[in-house]
Amino acid sequence: MPPTKVVTLDRYTRGILTALTVLLAVIAIELWAGRPSDLPAAQAQIPDTGLQRKIIADEAQRTNQLLEQILEHLQSKPIRVRVVADESSGTKRSSSRAAGR
Repeated sequence: MPPTKVVTLDRYTRGILTALTVLLAVIAIELWAGRPSDLPAAQAQIPDTGLQRKIIADEAQRTNQLLEQILEHLQSKPIRVRVVADESSGTKRSSSRAAGR
C-alpha cells in the first residue's frame, strides 16, 4: 500500500471550500424541499378542433366576400392610369387596363 500524503490548506482555500459547501447545502435543501417556482403551472387543455375549423371557414368566407367586392369594383368602375417617366433610367413605364373587360 503506498504511503498516504497529507495535504495542508491555507486559510483562504479553507474559507472558499467552506463557502462552496454551504452554497451546495442550500441548493440541496431547496431541491429536496421541492419549493414551487413563482411561475404559475401550465394547465393542459384539449383544443376544440371543431371550433378552430369553424373559425377558419368563417374567415375564408369573409375573405372571399371581400375579394368579390374588390373584383366587382374593378369590373364596374373605369380605372385611370397615368404614365410617368422613370427618373432613374429615363424610360417610361406604363400599365393600362381596358375599362370594359
